[in-house]
Amino acid sequence: MKKDKNSFQSDLQPANPSLSPQNEAVSKPGRRRKKVGLALGSGSARGWSHIGVIRVLESYGWKPDIICGTSIGSLVGAFYAADKLDRLEEWVQTLEWKDILGFMDISFGGGILRGKKLFDFFEKEFKDLNFDHLTKKYGAVATDIDNGSEIWLREGSVPEAVRASISLPGIFSPVKREDRWLVDGGLVNPVPVSLCKAMGAEFVIAVDLNQDLLDRKEEVEESNAKESNRKSFLSHFWGKDLEENLRKEKDEKPGMIEVMSKSINVMQIRITRSRMAGDPPDVTIAPRLRNIGLMEFHRAQECIEEGKRAAELLAGFLKNPP
Repeated sequence: MKKDKNSFQSDLQPANPSLSPQNEAVSKPGRRRKKVGLALGSGSARGWSHIGVIRVLESYGWKPDIICGTSIGSLVGAFYAADKLDRLEEWVQTLEWKDILGFMDISFGGGILRGKKLFDFFEKEFKDLNFDHLTKKYGAVATDIDNGSEIWLREGSVPEAVRASISLPGIFSPVKREDRWLVDGGLVNPVPVSLCKAMGAEFVIAVDLNQDLLDRKEEVEESNAKESNRKSFLSHFWGKDLEENLRKEKDEKPGMIEVMSKSINVMQIRITRSRMAGDPPDVTIAPRLRNIGLMEFHRAQECIEEGKRAAELLAGFLKNPP
């Protein structure tokens, strides 16, 4: 079917809760179970904990009808909505530092990394998957970098939507869709509760990965092997001069990586608090992940286990799905 130049209009339109009736489930006579939405928040490598949260929800009989994600949450959410979570969980647990390095391709415009090698993997997994092929309703959040608009992605190519939602400014290059340059949705809506509700959710579970990141305490001592791996990664990623940042004393000026990482954390924490105060979820699950760095994707097992632990804290509540 031929599409006109505005064929992506509904896919790229600015966020507007009136676009989808929030009370869709209520309008159906005889419907007893509330329509459940799962809002998966941003957090870069910490996002693997979403897998653990989902596993616990499933074990208690929770079956979210609507999955919405921002940044890494959009990626995990897409796999879940496509019934490919097993594949993602298997893959992330095999990652090592050398694998992370293999995904990195330096860019000189828009971000430190183009991200092509990394996103080629996900596009291969999804192939030509579109939103209407998913088994669950799914939406992703991105940001129009030119005017700051929150963009809800709910149609078209799933890999393209994820690629836009996860384009962390300064790290990954922005994504062009029609006449918009899109970047990470965490700039405007780190935990997309509002999108879940706009898509019809009556009960929303939010997973916030950033609650405990302020005053993050770094480990004072690291094994020689781990430090060596980090040095090698940073040398490849930024340049050999940054190796010295790993040896700096506490009273010295923070290094560039530390400043960038903590700045992103502060921004997302403040925005999350503001957005969730104005549009609160029914339940919030908050894994404690302050010791996981932005790019430490190889620590998937730790993140998954912490996601499970955080969700199990609500075991008494989870035994009775709405």
